[in-house]
Amino acid sequence: MSALVRNLELVGPSGPMTLRDGSAVQLRSIDGDDEGGLRAFLEGVSPDSLRRRFCGATDLACAATSLVGHYGADDVAVVAQAASSAAIVAHAALYRIGAARAEVAFLVTDSWQGRGLGALLFSRLAEFAELRGMSTLVADVLSGNRAMVAVFEGSGYTVEVRRRAHGVEVEIDVTSSVPVLARAA
Repeated sequence: MSALVRNLELVGPSGPMTLRDGSAVQLRSIDGDDEGGLRAFLEGVSPDSLRRRFCGATDLACAATSLVGHYGADDVAVVAQAASSAAIVAHAALYRIGAARAEVAFLVTDSWQGRGLGALLFSRLAEFAELRGMSTLVADVLSGNRAMVAVFEGSGYTVEVRRRAHGVEVEIDVTSSVPVLARAA
């Protein structure tokens, strides 16, 4: 078992949460037994969404294994499950990359995109980051993935977007303001 933070209470309530379209999800910390569920989740995501998350082609079995493990002591990973089933519909993770910095990454299955789930996941990870003394979150986003940039820009935090040769680097100051609680919740 990795050193992954297992206490989801640090990233917000653990009961069912209603998204803006009325659908409900349950957030929970990732578990070592989630590899099969994550593999099924990844197999149900479109190639375009997978490319945006992993910045290119990926081996789904290796990706599922990676999403379950390889975390440090101050990292956190969560999955969202549809309240009506055990199916994983999203994965989000925060990886500490410095004393006060962490990288965030998300993947929401296509049929759940646009409901506010990404914003909800981001708000929980930002809360966790602040509790752990992290002031800056960063994300590498492929050019053209405007929806992901919009999640960060709509968070209520100060966001800086820098264009790079192969994409966009987003830097979020989680100490800059009182965030707008995810519009989805």
